[in-house]
Amino acid sequence: MSAYIAPEDVRLFMGLIFFPAGLLAIVTGLVMLVAHPYRDEAKILAAQSARLGQKGVGDNIAVAAQSATALIDAVNNLIRTSSGNALIVIAVGVLFEVAAYLILVAKI
Repeated sequence: MSAYIAPEDVRLFMGLIFFPAGLLAIVTGLVMLVAHPYRDEAKILAAQSARLGQKGVGDNIAVAAQSATALIDAVNNLIRTSSGNALIVIAVGVLFEVAAYLILVAKI
């Protein structure tokens, strides 16, 4: 039995690790992209902005409208940030897939 690991074995091992890791990252990113904009925090913020809008009818309308606008902007930023993170995870997964292809098929 040889005492060292052959370079082809290392290449095969790396490719077989990168391929499922890339698939997992892509699937995770897609799940984040689809599910996370509707997280509980976003729902709570949306409910609070609706409650603030109802409250503003009796109070100073300008202050209530400004607060509601700030809450809506917060919800939009939360959704944008979640989408940005998901796209980065998908991009990392694609890079892993490309690396697995280059290692296993192209033999670079």
